[in-house]
Amino acid sequence: MAKTRTLSTSDDLPRRLDEALIRALHALLTETAVSRAALKLGIQQPAMSRQLKALRELTGDQLLVRVGNRMVLTQRGESLTEPTRRILNDLSQLSRSGGEFTPESASHNFRVASYDFLPSAFYADVVGRVLRASPGSRIVWRGIPQDSAYLRQLSDGDIDLAIVAWPELPGHFRASKLLNDDIVCIVRKGHPLTRERLTLDSYARARHLSALEQSTQSGDLIDTLLVRHGVSLDTVVRTQYFGLMPEMLLESDLVLTTGSLFGRCVAARFPLVVLPFPAQVGPLRYRLVWHERTHQHRALVWLRNEMLCAARKLAAQSGA
Repeated sequence: MAKTRTLSTSDDLPRRLDEALIRALHALLTETAVSRAALKLGIQQPAMSRQLKALRELTGDQLLVRVGNRMVLTQRGESLTEPTRRILNDLSQLSRSGGEFTPESASHNFRVASYDFLPSAFYADVVGRVLRASPGSRIVWRGIPQDSAYLRQLSDGDIDLAIVAWPELPGHFRASKLLNDDIVCIVRKGHPLTRERLTLDSYARARHLSALEQSTQSGDLIDTLLVRHGVSLDTVVRTQYFGLMPEMLLESDLVLTTGSLFGRCVAARFPLVVLPFPAQVGPLRYRLVWHERTHQHRALVWLRNEMLCAARKLAAQSGA
């Protein structure tokens, strides 16, 4: 009986594995957990477990083993981490244009990272546009990690696009203007700051709620914009989740400084007040960012255009 041949070197991987399994392998090796790898690729955990089983059979190695209450890479798994990353980069280069893309017949998995700092109608509009035009495609929306980790995710092919408000980008990334947005303050109705005109002094004395947006060089985005005015905020609550903020404001005297698009959206749904920012700063400049190697990828060019159309619609409706 002929013996089943297992992989002996990392150079065998492209001949034995399809792209989906290579991506699964990369996710498992970098996340060292089936659940996190599944979340990273936007698939169900049982599906990732099946892919791990297939990868173990193909490589002839366990790849991940349990040590105490955590999973660690085997020596073979560690040796495959960097080659797998290179393979994915090479595949992206080989299919840089992505071939022809016909939305109505396509089955593409789009992966976008963003804070939820824009009105929910924008994200819903993007999803509606994509699924109406390309019903066989899927979208994974994920949060943006702190600092510049999203740039690494774009470089590694973990995500296709990111929506950010930071000004600085390395040279091998591309960006397109999505929206410009005035900075405003949001407080609950009856807040002490609503009783008279908001000044920079009263603003600085207040307690603040802030997002975990981080500029890659300067820290908190709003704090960075305020440096020129010599203002340092007393920020007592920070969260990455903008969806949690309205009710936090309702239960406190906190002040949220954010874009007017988000501010007007939540003020229409909650008993909140939007106040003009008491100084000339901003505006916030939301940008759509992607890696140079995907610039001509047909499917991603199409998605970028759909997102820009959704942004233009939002700007027209809001007067931004």
